[in-house]
Amino acid sequence: MSDSANAGPSPEEQASKTDDPPPGTVEGPGGDEGSVPPAETEEEHPETEPPPSNEQSTEPHVDKAGPSVGTSDTQSDLQQDSSPQQGGAADQEQGGATPGKGTPPTTEQSQTTPTTEQATPPPPQHVFRDNWSQLSRDKLVDKVKGVIYGQAIGDALGLATEFMNKTEAAHYYGKEGPSHYSQIIHDFHRSRWVQGDWTDDTDQLLLILQMIVERGGTVDSCAFAKKMDNWRKRGFKELGDYGGMGIGMTVSNTLSHHSFLTDPHQAAHEVWEKSGRYLAANGAIMRTAILGVLEFNRLERVMENTREICLTTHADPRCLASCVAVTTAIALMLQGKYNPHQPKELEQLVTDALTFGQEKLIHKDQKKEFEKHVRAKKLKDLDLENAHTMGYTFKAAGAGFFGLRTASDFLPTLRKVIAEAGDADSNGAVCGALMGCKFGYSGLPEGLLAFQHRAWLDTQVDNFLTTIGLKDLKEQ
Repeated sequence: MSDSANAGPSPEEQASKTDDPPPGTVEGPGGDEGSVPPAETEEEHPETEPPPSNEQSTEPHVDKAGPSVGTSDTQSDLQQDSSPQQGGAADQEQGGATPGKGTPPTTEQSQTTPTTEQATPPPPQHVFRDNWSQLSRDKLVDKVKGVIYGQAIGDALGLATEFMNKTEAAHYYGKEGPSHYSQIIHDFHRSRWVQGDWTDDTDQLLLILQMIVERGGTVDSCAFAKKMDNWRKRGFKELGDYGGMGIGMTVSNTLSHHSFLTDPHQAAHEVWEKSGRYLAANGAIMRTAILGVLEFNRLERVMENTREICLTTHADPRCLASCVAVTTAIALMLQGKYNPHQPKELEQLVTDALTFGQEKLIHKDQKKEFEKHVRAKKLKDLDLENAHTMGYTFKAAGAGFFGLRTASDFLPTLRKVIAEAGDADSNGAVCGALMGCKFGYSGLPEGLLAFQHRAWLDTQVDNFLTTIGLKDLKEQ
């Protein structure tokens, strides 16, 4: 939930790794390299942005599923190749919200490109509409609910340290980070939310969820655009909102584009182009975890749906890569193909998800950078507190996969991520969704499920489960 600038690696470091122009520069007239201006902060929370990407975004009107797995770096006639530049931004702008409530994997496993078409399984015992899983029905529902409620917890608790640095966070909450909503300080920023309320990150996930319910289980960018526009103006009126709060620069600029309601992909693409291909904010990855649930047994459809919603506001390929990695990781866990509690199987799951994400990128340096974030061994390697880069989409992805890869329990790991500060609600949201799928709803801390609007959220989740065939009408 932040849209600020991510400087990324230094030009010298990048130049030593690639023949492409160093990140953080753009070609000026006559081929001269000009400095990239710092990204503007953009949300009620600054959405930091890394340096510009000269990579062509996935075109709004072609190849809805994105490049197929196995596409080479140069094999993309639909994308215009220009010098790679790192960049990005998170989706938040300071004080601008409407008032309202990599290196290729080295292991033998990781060198195997995952296939999106699964072999025909034996007759399943649990068939719910088009969703099939090796998990029992109860376990499947537990994990699906874990995604939604886990994200809401990570978002609501992450608000505690949002836009702080680690020193400030430790001063208020100790080095281990906050453990309950009641500990959240009431400064100017945080006092706009009541205790136990989530922020715009989960608001937008719920807009996607509502769109899926209203459309009977399908996804459409224009339908989502209309819901986003209405939310920006009114928020969730039934919850007493007066408008969407915490909207970042990328989202705000795209929502204000004249063609947003009729062609949101084109609107987002033009906003990205106008920025110098600088914007790679976390405003898409913070909301799209739910798309790993819909049609989870068909990975191509998961990626198509993810693309449809990501590109509604975020055109940079790094945003799409981040979203796809998260949604495919969730889909694979729901399929029951890998046991995320077994180290070797978890490693293969992460490798598959990483590869699916990397296939949305063209430039090798960005693939390496993405892998570096997804496979970070220590949270400090992600530098989440950096005020200039905190909203970069790769950072939120890194925080999320760190939780998925290392956590043996939900809350201790979430607290570690939140203690790193920065864009902590978005990092917490992504981490909470992935860990929520890993541990299930039954593995979430009960004390943190006492949301301000818990009854309303329960109704939204029940409607969603019914729509995707995981809750019989007679159960309601």
